[in-house]
Amino acid sequence: MNIYKNIYFSALALFATVQVSNAQEQKTSILSDQTKVVYAMNDSKKFEGTYSVLKDEDKVFLRGVYKDNSRSGNWYAFNNNGNVFLRYNYDLKKLLFLDTISINRIKVDIATNDPLVKEKASIPVPIASIDQYISLLGTELRRVVLKENKSADGTLDADLVTNIDQNGKATYEAHYVADGIPVTKRLIIAEKAFDIDWIPSSYNGKNYASVFSVKARIDFAQKPGIKQRFIWVY
Repeated sequence: MNIYKNIYFSALALFATVQVSNAQEQKTSILSDQTKVVYAMNDSKKFEGTYSVLKDEDKVFLRGVYKDNSRSGNWYAFNNNGNVFLRYNYDLKKLLFLDTISINRIKVDIATNDPLVKEKASIPVPIASIDQYISLLGTELRRVVLKENKSADGTLDADLVTNIDQNGKATYEAHYVADGIPVTKRLIIAEKAFDIDWIPSSYNGKNYASVFSVKARIDFAQKPGIKQRFIWVY
């Protein structure tokens, strides 16, 4: 009987050790647009478990799971109205659902001179809804403009543009007209605990660089420090 007891207590101790090693610490981080990231990290300080980006506490912008610091399984992005914008499976590397109504409002240019590729290639897609995309880039553009002109007022119509290379690496900028002069501003999206992941454009198994653009209206009448509202311009 003592042998069985020893085996039992040894197994119990091993189970407890495994549980401690897999302990997760829940954390939160506030993004520049005042949305909130809720995530967990393991003892190695790597992302592990459920990951969410929340708007207004009760609305979800993005939801998925991390395993050992890598995105895993199904990830969902949501529009402002709560509808699913996309579902992407990281294990399969496959886009399972896309809101075609929202995505048809964006402009895409594939970086190739081949007309067949331009016509047939898949478009680049952010693992984030267009509403979240506008919220983050619009907030950064507002910050950049106010840094140069603290008295900026009214509204500003701008193209929020992403240049995506064939590996899915993105750089951001905004195009607009001020006093009749075309202006381009670099936007730096450098959030703690969050980055927009991109599916690059592809055709016949080959990835292509591309440009992804959304028209939005930035309101400078709103006070800083509160959740900003940005309007799609169709």
